[in-house]
Amino acid sequence: MTTAVRAHYLSTPVGIDTPRSDRTRSLEMRVFQLEKYLTIQHETTQIIARSSDLELALPHLLQVICETTDWDFGEVWHVTPDNDRLQCAAIWHASAHHFPCFVQSGRAFTFERGRGLPGRVWESGKPVWMANVACDATFMRATVAEQENLHGGLGIPIRADGRVIGVMTFFSHQSRHLDRNLLNVLDTVGSQIGLFIERKRAEQAEREQARTVAAMEERQRLARDLHDSVTQSLFSANVIAQMLPMLWERKPDSIQPNLAELQQLTHDALSEMRALLVELRPSPLAHGDLGELLRNLVNTVARRSALDISLTVDVCADLRADDQIALYRIAQEALNNITKHAEASQVTISVSVWDDGLCLTVEDDGRGFDLSTIPCNHFGLEVMHERAAGIGAMMVLDSAPGRGTRLRVQRVG
Repeated sequence: MTTAVRAHYLSTPVGIDTPRSDRTRSLEMRVFQLEKYLTIQHETTQIIARSSDLELALPHLLQVICETTDWDFGEVWHVTPDNDRLQCAAIWHASAHHFPCFVQSGRAFTFERGRGLPGRVWESGKPVWMANVACDATFMRATVAEQENLHGGLGIPIRADGRVIGVMTFFSHQSRHLDRNLLNVLDTVGSQIGLFIERKRAEQAEREQARTVAAMEERQRLARDLHDSVTQSLFSANVIAQMLPMLWERKPDSIQPNLAELQQLTHDALSEMRALLVELRPSPLAHGDLGELLRNLVNTVARRSALDISLTVDVCADLRADDQIALYRIAQEALNNITKHAEASQVTISVSVWDDGLCLTVEDDGRGFDLSTIPCNHFGLEVMHERAAGIGAMMVLDSAPGRGTRLRVQRVG
């Protein structure tokens, strides 16, 4: 080491940063920032990928952004269906802090274009950074923010297909200086969330449309069943009843078989009416005897389809109303599918209920099908899966071409 260099080191006081250490610290801070930004994007992608419910996902997204970038409070605002206001869709804040008035104001306020922080972001389509919302005349909740010690503010647009469909707003206890890198990252995240929201809305619209179509088809089916079964049975019974007085006078020996036929027709009509009433009025499903309800369902389907249906019901414990309704509806949907698609001749249904579990099995000898060819949005199967999940049970479907189909719903423990 030369004398000049040695003199430099000796003359540099311990603890005083050199230009090199300043550059190192600046680089370390930059690396730390980049890691945070990557964390936001990674966590956002993960939440979006695994979330099936939009309302549950939004607070988690706010939490990730707030905790990673040091904001204390976050909101998501949606554009209303009539496209004239923003209303609050989700709120998250750090558990260590309480903002009761600010939370209440978020739920109570709506914003027009250009009004308040969310409205300004909506109108401009660009992020808005506010160093201190409590001192900003354009911030409509300034009094509440100051009361609960909120100062720094940030608004980020949520975009989809080139338009703003919502806004995210963030607030902190500290006044915060503009961070353009953070703005760029969150602007990108806002676009990710926008695509996620639009996809979930489209899925919800498809489900609602499918339910509407299914309800219309169900009403049409009930009308057909009423006409084809009950109306025809009653019409035939009426004809026989009108003929009986004449037969009494002219052919007394034919009275007995006609009375037997009349009895069978009225019995069939009564069974059909009971089945239709179960369709129209859900209360018997919750409070009736499950075995009797299923036997009536089986008899009705067998008469309409000529299927040979075997039913076994073993209920050794009390059933909750939700459990009973789910088991009946799943069995009903399974029989509908068999009647429409299976080309089966025999069906076996078994139901077992015990203290800590239940099991429903529906099996047919029909043509079967390749499970991989089932459309992902098959409404009937989706409804059965939802009903099974709603009572904490698992539904398993087993089928193959030429081997029939077996459906099993089971809950153990």
